[in-house]
Formats: sequence, structure tokens, C-alpha cells
Amino acid sequence: MKALVYSASLMAVLIAPAFAQEQTQPTEPQAQTEPSKVVVLSEWRYDPLYATGWSVDHVFDEATVVGRNGEEIGDVENIVFNKQGEVVALIAEVGGLWDIGDTHVSVPWNEVELSEDASRITVPVTEETADNYALAVADPGVIRQGEAGQVATVEEDLATGPNLFKATDIMGDTVYLGETDRYGYVNDIIVNDGKLAAVVSDTRTGGGRGYYAYPYTGPTAWMTHPGRYNLPYRADEITVMQVFDYNKMQRKAGTDQGTTSSTQPAPNTAQ
Repeated sequence: MKALVYSASLMAVLIAPAFAQEQTQPTEPQAQTEPSKVVVLSEWRYDPLYATGWSVDHVFDEATVVGRNGEEIGDVENIVFNKQGEVVALIAEVGGLWDIGDTHVSVPWNEVELSEDASRITVPVTEETADNYALAVADPGVIRQGEAGQVATVEEDLATGPNLFKATDIMGDTVYLGETDRYGYVNDIIVNDGKLAAVVSDTRTGGGRGYYAYPYTGPTAWMTHPGRYNLPYRADEITVMQVFDYNKMQRKAGTDQGTTSSTQPAPNTAQ
């Protein structure tokens, strides 16, 4: 009996440190979701956007999705970002010319090639491989952070998990200054160096002069109030802003379209 007690006690001594170590093991740091430091508008410049940025709205309207051999295979449906604003995936509708019919696919951004003028998007999807990839999650209508790194067939009205969002989740939102004054709506978002760099507000519906590109400050600007985008500026602070001129963008899909693309997203009326 003493031997059994001793053995049990020894086993407890051996297991306890390992168990304690497991319980005290630090968890992985949470992804940073807080907005970046608010940019002072007097120091904000459009020049980097004009030089190397590209318009998501123009890509939606004008860009063609092609296969590796240059064959046109579909259209852009959406762009997926993570909470830090980094582009992680392209959602495209492909297969219209194939026997498989229209198929929506999610392609990791590191496998996407965007042409210099943002008019062609090349993806590694073929008729033979389009249906070979399945979104391995419990809900096939949701794409999450893990699935953004693989090619997958998805639903047309694809939702995203808590760490991702789509361009269309912002575009069309009503824009407010300081959460109180209506300022217009989100007409476009500008990507630069692989990240969401600016949100373009169409102020004409509120009597403004046109389009203004404001620095993207993070998901807290819009996630707490679905259907609205809050700029962290007062009315007196935006007087330094100049109208955003799409004609100055070097990476612009399609032909010269004046100050914006011909097709505008419908304003999101949800408040």
C-alpha cells in the first residue's frame, strides 16, 4: 500500500510542473486592431497615392481577370483585407467560358499579379483546378484568416471572419465628421504598397466640391457603426484638403475617366 501511495505521490510531483507550465504558457499576442495614430491633415499628401496607389473602384469596374496564359477568364468581385489593412485575397468570378460555369474563387494576394496600369489581374486558376479547392471551414459562406492563404471556391455573398473584411464592407458607407456631421459617402478606397492607404469620400451629395482621400485609420472607424464611416476630424480641420484628382494616378485601370470612374457604388443607407 505504501508503495502505491509513494508511486502516486511521485507521479503527482512529476505531472504537476508540466501541468502548471501548460496552464501558464503565454498565449499568442492578439492581432492589433486599434487604429493607427491619426494623421494631421496639414501633413497628409496625395503624392504617394498618385505615384503608386491603385483604386479599388476602378479595378472593380475596369480590370480583367486572366489566367497564366493570358486568356480572359473572369471579373473581380471583391478584395479582402485583414484588420491591419493589408490585402490578403482577391475574390473573382471565373469560368464563364468554361464548362464549369460561373464559379467564385478566393485567391491569396501573394499569388495575384496586378499589371502596372491595374487593368489586368493574373491568377493561377484553370478550368481543371478551379473546383479542386474547397473552403475547409464549418460555414462555407465565410472566409477566415487561415483560408485567405489558399485558393478556394466561395459563395457569391461571401462573408468574412472577425479578422478579415471586404472592400465592399466600407464602400458605400455614409461618412461622418466626428461621428455627428454627415459628410458624404465612401466612393472608393486606395491601396498602396499592399495596404489600404486611403478612403475616398464623395462629398457632392452634401454640397461639397467632389472627392477627398483621407488616410485610413483602422477598423474602429467603421466596424462599431455598420453602414457609416467616421472620420476623426472636425469640420474646421478639413479645410486644408484638396480635391483628389484621379487623372494624376499613374496606376489607373481603363482609359481616362476624369475625376472618377463612371460607375459609382450606391450609398449605404444603413445608419
